[in-house]
Amino acid sequence: MPTREKTLADFDFTEDVMPLSEFRGTIADCILKTRRTHRPILVTQNGRAASFFVDVADFQKMRETIAIMDDVRAAEEEIERGETFPAEELRARLHAERNASRAARSLP
Repeated sequence: MPTREKTLADFDFTEDVMPLSEFRGTIADCILKTRRTHRPILVTQNGRAASFFVDVADFQKMRETIAIMDDVRAAEEEIERGETFPAEELRARLHAERNASRAARSLP
């Protein structure tokens, strides 16, 4: 059975919480750990959550996921407002745009 890729959702409250004083002395190790485990580190200050330390590739994936979720939310709002049209009309619009794009490329 293939193993599931680790994600930010795999945050472990027993292993991935670190006080700022400890974090300061182990930043290089934290970089390696977040890159290897794909889990963020919650940095605390004065006993309270202060910041998440996240691998940059995981952060980029998170941003992309949020952008997709924003698009879905916008589409759902358009549907609720009745701003829809039949699939056949969409096909016709896309076909017209493709033809216009081809025509523009063939101009001298």
